[in-house]
Amino acid sequence: METEKQRTQILNDNLWKILIDFSWPAVIAMFLLGANNVLDGIFVGRFAEEGSLAGISIALPPVIALTGFGLLIGTGAGSLLSIAIGAEDTDIRRRLLGNANALVLIASAAVMLLGFRFSQPLLFAMGGRGNELALGDVYYRTLLWGALPWIYAVALNTLIRAEGKMKTASVIMAIGLAVNGLSNYVLMVLLKQGIKGAALGTNIGMIVQSLICMLYVSRSPLVRQVVNSTDNGAFVSSLQQACAIRLDKDIVRTIIQMGLSAFIMQIMMVLQSMLVLNVITRYGTAHDIAFYGVVTRLFSFVIQPLAGFMIAMPPIIGINFGAAQSERVIAAFKCFLTASFILVLPFWIFALIMPEAAAGVMMNRALITSENSIQIRIFMALLPVMPLTFLTLSFFPAINKGLSSSIIALMQQVVLYVPVMLLLPRFTGVRGVYYGTLFIELVTAIPILILIKREFRLLRTGITRWVKAE
Repeated sequence: METEKQRTQILNDNLWKILIDFSWPAVIAMFLLGANNVLDGIFVGRFAEEGSLAGISIALPPVIALTGFGLLIGTGAGSLLSIAIGAEDTDIRRRLLGNANALVLIASAAVMLLGFRFSQPLLFAMGGRGNELALGDVYYRTLLWGALPWIYAVALNTLIRAEGKMKTASVIMAIGLAVNGLSNYVLMVLLKQGIKGAALGTNIGMIVQSLICMLYVSRSPLVRQVVNSTDNGAFVSSLQQACAIRLDKDIVRTIIQMGLSAFIMQIMMVLQSMLVLNVITRYGTAHDIAFYGVVTRLFSFVIQPLAGFMIAMPPIIGINFGAAQSERVIAAFKCFLTASFILVLPFWIFALIMPEAAAGVMMNRALITSENSIQIRIFMALLPVMPLTFLTLSFFPAINKGLSSSIIALMQQVVLYVPVMLLLPRFTGVRGVYYGTLFIELVTAIPILILIKREFRLLRTGITRWVKAE
């Protein structure tokens, strides 16, 4: 009943009102996530052993890959769920959760087996050497023990958002992040566990988040449509359904297709970081590696609220798309794009005017050079372009065109990124990494605009539409 009410709201209410209602919980949650990443950097930079900041910097790319599996499953299943709600396809809704659970188990097993086997070679490929490599290995191996709750929490939280439960998903995430921060304080400050304590704190936060997700989903419409009993055994039965495992080839294929762009983006970020860290190792110093980690964490903090729009938009797009309301699909995208530009503007101005103040949160200001200030300004200059890229990558899976997002991601992260990062630093040194990132984002914006304009035309003519399976 509640899901039907939200469906009606998304299909009929003012889009700006819907945007605000659905986005603010996600924006706040993602802001907290970005703040948590910065907090991890503060704890590691101030309370862990020397070299730990560089250690977590080289371990960050594999951790991003870990998150990528959760996003693959969550984005794919969430996009399919939103479309199914809009199209009133109860068969897909009934089968979806069990298939998502199966993919979580498969992904977790693969990540743990490969991660433990290739941890040190992987971190070496990221540019890790000596003490930084050893500390990064400790951090990454500790995180791997939390692979299952990590992937499950990311996937299920995304699926909850796809139901339209933005506030619920954000509260769950906020609880997990609070537990993470408290655990970091206890383990690192009070118990002196160093970099291992940082990883353990993250795992504890993800375990709590995954358990809450499981309990919530057991009472959500995804399960209630299967379990209708009101007796004392209903709760146990609901939990069993929430933990159900099934593999339907058509559902699994669709989940992977719709979530593939998000996964490719994460994996490409790993490869991108591998390339960048090796370039910095070649042309810079350990300070440059640590500083790049600081910059990327700051950038992550700044764009996390934007990511809130990115995860709030698909349910609105998907439900309207499933209901064949093409003009509302287009109008919703434009609303989210406008709001995103407004959101990043103050962060962009602050980063350009006061780069030293931003970096000084995680690093001693005495260590921040004039060159570092220039590097921050160059990197942050790309912020105005990010709303278009982010929302486009989220838009196409929501209209069952995940392949388009995958092509954009591959073009950006492979076709452009690799040659630019291999060539530009040869002439400009470490600064070339920052100039190259800005150049790539600006160039990518051109084909994105062309694709979006074309898709709007296909939506208006009815060529792009959802066809319900018979």
